[in-house]
Amino acid sequence: MMDLKAVILAAGEGRRCRPLTQTRSKVMLPVGNKPFMEHVILALAANGVRDLYVVVGYQKERVMDHFEDGLDFDVKITYIEQNELLGTAHALRKAEPYVDEEFLVVNGDNLIDSKAINELISAQGENVILAALRPHTGDYGVLMIEQERVIAIIEKPGRPCAGILNTGAYKFSPAIFEDLSRTPISERGSYELTQTISQMIEDGKEIVPLISNGIWADAIFAWDLLNANSLALGIKDTRISGEVEEGARIRGPVEIGEGSIVRSGSYLVGPISLGKDCDIGPNVTVLPSTSVGDSVRIGSHSEIRNSIIMSGARIGSGTIISDSVLGASCMLGDHLVIETGASVTEVEEAFYKAEFGAILADDVAVGSRVLISPGSIVGTGARIGSGATIHGWIERESRVI
Repeated sequence: MMDLKAVILAAGEGRRCRPLTQTRSKVMLPVGNKPFMEHVILALAANGVRDLYVVVGYQKERVMDHFEDGLDFDVKITYIEQNELLGTAHALRKAEPYVDEEFLVVNGDNLIDSKAINELISAQGENVILAALRPHTGDYGVLMIEQERVIAIIEKPGRPCAGILNTGAYKFSPAIFEDLSRTPISERGSYELTQTISQMIEDGKEIVPLISNGIWADAIFAWDLLNANSLALGIKDTRISGEVEEGARIRGPVEIGEGSIVRSGSYLVGPISLGKDCDIGPNVTVLPSTSVGDSVRIGSHSEIRNSIIMSGARIGSGTIISDSVLGASCMLGDHLVIETGASVTEVEEAFYKAEFGAILADDVAVGSRVLISPGSIVGTGARIGSGATIHGWIERESRVI
C-alpha cells in the first residue's frame, strides 16, 4: 500500500465563532497555544501521514503563511482552493485529482490527537466514520447505529441528548468521489458530506462507525474554545525556555517560551502555556487552563484564570480575567474586571445559554476600571472608555464612553 494521504478541510469561516473569525478562519484559532489545524497536522505526522492536501478558502493567506509547504511540521502540504464556499462535499471533490487510494479526511478546525488518528487508520472497512460518545450532542450530527453499522445521520437534533456524534473525521476509498458527484443540494444551498454519506447508506453501502478513545474536541461557538484549550493544555509537559525570576513560584505542568520572563512574586499553576517574549508580573497569578500567546505583557497584581490570551495583548495592573478569550493585540487598562457566570448570548440571530466571561476580538482597547459582565462579546477594533460597564454584544469598531 502507498503512503496514506489526508485531505484537511480548512476553507470555512466558522461564522458562529465570530467575532474571533472576523480576522482569521476557525482553523487558525489558537488552543493550547497552537492553531487548531496545527494540532491536526501534528497528529497526522505522528502517524506517518505526511502527504496532506489542504482545501482553503476564507482568509486562506493566513493559513498558507503559517504552514507554508509543511516542512517545519514534517509534512508536505499541497493547497487546493475552494473559491465558492459551497459545503464540505464540494470541498472534498476538489481533492479528487490528488488521491487514488484509501485516504483520510479531517476537519482543520477540530482538536484531534495522534491516538484518534491511529484508531482511524487501523479501522477495518472501506468507509469509516470516527465517532465520539458525548453526553450532549444537540449541535452535532448524531449517528444511529445497528449491528456495528451506521444506518442514519441525524443532523443537529438541537435538543440536549446523549449519543454518538460524528466528529467529521473519516477514512474513505476513492469510490467516494462518485458518491460526492451525486450529493443533493441542501436547504442552505450547499453540498454537505453528511448528505453524501446519508445517500450512500440509502444505496446500501456499508459505513463503519469507530468510537474513539482519543482526544477530539470542536468549538461551535467562541466560548467553546476554552474547553478545547483545556484539553490541549492537559497533554503538555513542563518546558521552561524563558526566565523565571527568584521569588516566582511554579506548580504543575507549565510551558514558558524563549525570551519570556516571569517576574518575582508571580504564581503560576499549570497546565499553562506561555509563548515567546512575554513579560509577566511582578506578582501576577496565572491559574490552570490558561494559554498566553507570544509578546504578551501582563501588569503587576493581575490574575488570569481559564482563559486564552492571544499574541500581542497588553493587560494592565490589578486586572482580573476569568473564563475569557482575548484576541490578538488587545489593550486592557488597569483594575479591569471580567466577571464570569451564566448568561444568554445571541449568535447568528439565535439565543444560547452559556457560562463564560467575555470574548474580545482582535485590536480591542479597553480603558481602566472597566467592569465587563458575563457573556459579553466585543467586536474587532472596538474602543471602550475608562469607568464603563459593558454587557451583551458590542459591534466591531464601536466606541463606548
